[in-house]
Amino acid sequence: MIFTARQLEDLHRSNGSNGQLVLPYRARLTPLAQDWIKARKLTLGYSDAAEQTKVSAPSLAVSQSEAPQGAFLWWCDGPCGPAKAALVSQARESSLAQLKTPEDSKRIVHAVKELATEVKQGRAIGGILLVQTGAMAVVYANRCPSLRAILGTCLDAVEQGVQQLAANVLVIEHPYKTLQQVKNMLSRFVRAKRGLSDDVKRQLQELATCG
Repeated sequence: MIFTARQLEDLHRSNGSNGQLVLPYRARLTPLAQDWIKARKLTLGYSDAAEQTKVSAPSLAVSQSEAPQGAFLWWCDGPCGPAKAALVSQARESSLAQLKTPEDSKRIVHAVKELATEVKQGRAIGGILLVQTGAMAVVYANRCPSLRAILGTCLDAVEQGVQQLAANVLVIEHPYKTLQQVKNMLSRFVRAKRGLSDDVKRQLQELATCG
């Protein structure tokens, strides 16, 4: 379940006066929701109690219009101000959530493994990796059967990667992209329809047997 800043504000208004918000286990926050929590210095708690779920569900469930194809999970390998601002902007229109892996370049393998697990289990449809250099992220992600990663060099590259390979992971080298460039690629990536042709499926299966 994905929670937006507005949804958290509604919950806080109704039963969060003690400075703590209780969410269901596996709940995820949009970037704006995380900023909202920090700004108000609230403490988050988690529970799988049926009563809490019943209270939260009517006002906090993500609607079909917000996330028609599920959520995209994102991760940054360190400070990435403009790129993160682009994510916050895109989160107003799409369902985005941050991976739990800490934002540290040394944790890239852990981030890729977490993303692959979420996609394989059907809890996410793809991911966005914001990194200083994309080579490792692309290679590592493409080692996971559930992921098909592309490097976002430009809008055309993103478009082709999605159309030809049904790419579900977008790697962006954030130091070399402006806020607007990142925003444009994110919008194109998360809104695109995906589907692998039979020929591409066959070719990928052939390549999977290579030494």
